Amino acid sequence: MSSLNTPIEAVTMALYLALTAPTDETSHMVTEMAQQIADSAGLSEQEIDTAKALALAEFELELSNETNGS
Repeated sequence: MSSLNTPIEAVTMALYLALTAPTDETSHMVTEMAQQIADSAGLSEQEIDTAKALALAEFELELSNETNGS
């Protein structure tokens, strides 16, 4: 994810950052930002669920790459 062109991409990035945050406090703060972005953009629950799935997939891919030495 390099550029953010849509609210879904912005929420996805924020959720990914929450997953990878170094502290629970930072994770919570970024999760709140993701919710604010979603609310201000008027995203539906389905769109938010899509962003969650994309963030989790990116996180799992990153973990897989680290585990496999990539």
